[in-house]
Amino acid sequence: MTVTQLTLASDAATPHIEVPFHLIITAHVRQRVAELDNLDLPILAELELLGSERTTVASRSGSTYRETITVVAHHSGAITIAPVTLDAVDARDGKAKRYFSNSLTIQVAGPGAAIVAADDAWQGMRALAEALLRLLVIVIGIVGVVFLIVALIRRRPSPPVPVVTLAPAKPIARDPKVALQEALETLRRERTRAGAMRARSIVRRMVGASDAETLADVLQRPLAADPSLRDLLRALERAGFTYDADLNVAVAAAIAQLERMTR
Repeated sequence: MTVTQLTLASDAATPHIEVPFHLIITAHVRQRVAELDNLDLPILAELELLGSERTTVASRSGSTYRETITVVAHHSGAITIAPVTLDAVDARDGKAKRYFSNSLTIQVAGPGAAIVAADDAWQGMRALAEALLRLLVIVIGIVGVVFLIVALIRRRPSPPVPVVTLAPAKPIARDPKVALQEALETLRRERTRAGAMRARSIVRRMVGASDAETLADVLQRPLAADPSLRDLLRALERAGFTYDADLNVAVAAAIAQLERMTR
């Protein structure tokens, strides 16, 4: 193929936190092709992938491939996305080459106006609920005092009942090696997106994080400070949420990282 264009762009110059936007990949080749099989996306570790759409349009000048990826950011600030790559045999000299798009840096702004308005409405409702709760507590306190006075007048005091305090159960510490081995066996047994999600859950529990937390939040936890463990968390995130064509490569990368950490 003769590649004449490979670009990476965003449809929002300054997207807002929690507001979906789109990354747009455009590639043009001079030949007529049904699809581009060797197009690789960068790891979107700081963005949550919501879905993608691909189209390929052929014309007299060749074929134009377009992929629209829907993503959402969970934190503000600058996010840099690495270039898209395309492996192809150059029709002009018959040599295999790798083509790179531009990298992309986006500046994520704070919450949008709709989110701010919703937050203001929620704060107002919360303040009202707190006021009603305080009033209810006062009423219950007054009623309780009245019943207590009546009970003291009508009944003689009972002997005090000894209070037995049980020591809180100590959490059972789990060996990280055992958790990593369990995640490795899970991923080896089921090299699918579902298997990757199960392995991701095991490793997240190991550092005290839940499945619902963003990767950025998990990486802030003290137990995730080890560089090898941070690489593993990123690899499992990629395997769990990458697009189908990259799934096998992403799962293999996660397995390789787990094998290095369990030797």
